Amino acid sequence: MGCHKVHAILSGGSYEFGYILNQTIFIQEGENPWQFRGVWNDLLAEAAKTHTSINFFRVLPREPETLHGVRCVAVSNEKWHVFAERSAHAALSASSPTREQLLANSEVFAKAAKSEEAKDAPVTVTASGEVFKRFCATAKDHRLTVGMGYRSGTFATTKEDADAHIKTGMDAVARYALPNPNPASNVFTAKPPADTDLQRGTVAPANNQPGGGVEVIFVNGTPDGTVTGPITIPDK
Repeated sequence: MGCHKVHAILSGGSYEFGYILNQTIFIQEGENPWQFRGVWNDLLAEAAKTHTSINFFRVLPREPETLHGVRCVAVSNEKWHVFAERSAHAALSASSPTREQLLANSEVFAKAAKSEEAKDAPVTVTASGEVFKRFCATAKDHRLTVGMGYRSGTFATTKEDADAHIKTGMDAVARYALPNPNPASNVFTAKPPADTDLQRGTVAPANNQPGGGVEVIFVNGTPDGTVTGPITIPDK
C-alpha cells in the first residue's frame, strides 16, 4: 500500500496532518495507516460515507529514524511553503483590507520558499524523465566528460525554466548570473537517470546580473552518454 505523510487543506477549510493512502484516501494523524493493510475495500467503503474532500496537500519528509537505510530527502524551506498556503487560503474568506494583507503575506512567504541557492539546498534526486539545460558561451563545455556526461558539481537549469525564459544567449547570462559576460548561446541538454543526486535552488544576483532563474547542481555529475549538444540560439 502506498502511504505518504502529508499536510492537507480539507474542503471544510481546516488544516490537518495525516496520511494519503494509494493517492486515494486521507486519514488523520494518530490513525496508523499500516493497521488498514489487507482491508482496503472496507476502508474505501468507510471513506465513501464522508462528504469531506481534500483541496490541497503537500507531502512531508519522513523522520530519519523511520527510513531504515533509505535515502533521506529533505524538503527545502518547508515552513515557508506552509505559511504561504495558509495565508493564501485564509484570504479566500477574508474581506478587504485583510484579504490584501494576507495575499501580500503569502507572496512574501512564497518568495522566501524559493530564495535558497542550490549550493545551500539539501541533496535530492532526479525524477524519471527529467530534462535539464546548460548554457555556455563556447561550443566546448569544460564541465563535460569525454564520454558526454557531466562532472561533479556542474550547474545547470531545468528544461521548464529554460523554455519559459531563455530566447537568446544574453537572456541566459542575465537569468543564470553567468560569470562569462559573452552570450551563452550554446545549449547542452542533459537527461540523467532517475535518482541522480542533485541540489535545487534559485540563482542569486552575481556578476552584475540579476539572476532569479532555477538552478540545479549535479552533485556527483551524470553518467556518460547523458548529455547532447550543443544547439545554438541567437546571441541577442
